[in-house]
Amino acid sequence: MAALEAWASWGFLTGAAAAVIIAVRWYLKISHCCRLVARIPGPPGIPLLGNTLQLIARREDILKYLKELRDRYVTVCKLWVGPILCVGMLDPKDISVILSSSKTLSKPIMYNLVSIVFGNSLLTAKFKEWKKFRKIMEPTFSNRIIESYISTFHEKSQRMADLLEERCHGEPFNMADYSMPCALEMLSETSLGVPMNIQGKSHQHSVVENFPKIAEVGAFTLLTPWMWFHLTHKFFPLYYKVIALVKPIRNYVTRLIKDKTESYISSRKHYVAPEASDIDINVSDIPKKRLGFLEHMVSTMVENPGLLSIEELQDQAMFVIAAGTDTTAYTLATTLMLLGLHQDVQRKVLQEQASIFGEDTSRPVTTIDLQQMVYLEQVINETMRLYPVAALMARRVDEDVSVNSYTLPAGTIVVIPIYLVHRNPEYFPNPDTFDPDRFSRENSASRPACTFIPFSYGRKMCLGKSYTYMAMKTMLSVLLRRYEVLECGSRDDMECFKFELLLKFNHGYSIRLRQRTFVIKNME
Repeated sequence: MAALEAWASWGFLTGAAAAVIIAVRWYLKISHCCRLVARIPGPPGIPLLGNTLQLIARREDILKYLKELRDRYVTVCKLWVGPILCVGMLDPKDISVILSSSKTLSKPIMYNLVSIVFGNSLLTAKFKEWKKFRKIMEPTFSNRIIESYISTFHEKSQRMADLLEERCHGEPFNMADYSMPCALEMLSETSLGVPMNIQGKSHQHSVVENFPKIAEVGAFTLLTPWMWFHLTHKFFPLYYKVIALVKPIRNYVTRLIKDKTESYISSRKHYVAPEASDIDINVSDIPKKRLGFLEHMVSTMVENPGLLSIEELQDQAMFVIAAGTDTTAYTLATTLMLLGLHQDVQRKVLQEQASIFGEDTSRPVTTIDLQQMVYLEQVINETMRLYPVAALMARRVDEDVSVNSYTLPAGTIVVIPIYLVHRNPEYFPNPDTFDPDRFSRENSASRPACTFIPFSYGRKMCLGKSYTYMAMKTMLSVLLRRYEVLECGSRDDMECFKFELLLKFNHGYSIRLRQRTFVIKNME
């Protein structure tokens, strides 16, 4: 009995000592953070919880809340979410430091729940793994490979345009219902190398149907601090809702990879990987077919055992499908909405199309054509400036880093509200006005880096940038040569949006179309 009492006492003392050590370390860490960021302004909080309750209270209108903080604190603001320090940044010079630094390459803790959907992908992986994945994937998103997709972009765009004939009578409809299946077909037949025919079908593909629902749930959990931790989020029903929504998409991806792996193994002599500068991949044959994303990833997995697991490949494919589909589909719909509201801009776009295609409203788009669509690219850029699909991004500070006149301690979460960065009146006068001329070569030359970051910046810039521009230009060229976009709704309607991991409009993506009944080249 005495021995048991001694052990019990020893256990109590050990536990108490451990608790004291943890408490002291926590106090020292918080004190260190407080000293370093004392000069950074921010709203007052309450003991222990900090600004957590404010964040939760404004979760439904987080972008509006961030705008209020911007109006009050201008370029930098701190919030405490319990012991976690969050610093919001709006100054492009400060953002450039953060996105370029080797000390800020990690994803913050709130991305833990996102890993349920995308696993260990480029979006969620730790830096060492991210670096490996990036090296493997980068060659498949080169301009040279994406240019080979243009014929597919045009074919799928024409299919979408044909389906839109039933909508060309001037009545409003939701453009996203057409752009989303089209974007998924494009991605499937190019990056995934899998034929797909879902446009015009009554039954929606699980990717089209479930990803928007996942985004809605994901945004809620991303702004709910007690769901940031692996130990806690499994206690909430939303976790299991996400699991149920992800399952059919992951099953679909698993089948694709299985089929592609079997196909590659049976005909591997006909395939080689694209150039990959510093990836050690066994290539012993002369290129006969340049591989797209999925085929290249499969070949890498087969030829280099241990470099890439099938689970990691599934995660990368899930992320590529979501990013490539949503970004293209929503940006296309938003661009058409803006062109309907700004007929003068639409006329300029049509004049440029006429200079390229003349009276031909159906000629396939080529690489040279896309290079000549300078003004159309300005329109796309201005659309992404006003309504970036990715409205927020965040980075974790791994080591103390100096930014401007202050130092951010390790562990700080830096939040970059892209939506507000893009509406900085210092760099974009009358920032709420739709004006594609902002992105002319002359007007863009004087703006510093990180004033326009729809694809991020630095080492982690989005791989799909070229893909998005080429796909978007092709889709818009096909649609605008056949249809006139009529005014529908208002800019005030478009300013009513919500954050669902992506920026989405409360009133949907309504547009009106009418068949073009005049010769483009004669239009004034």
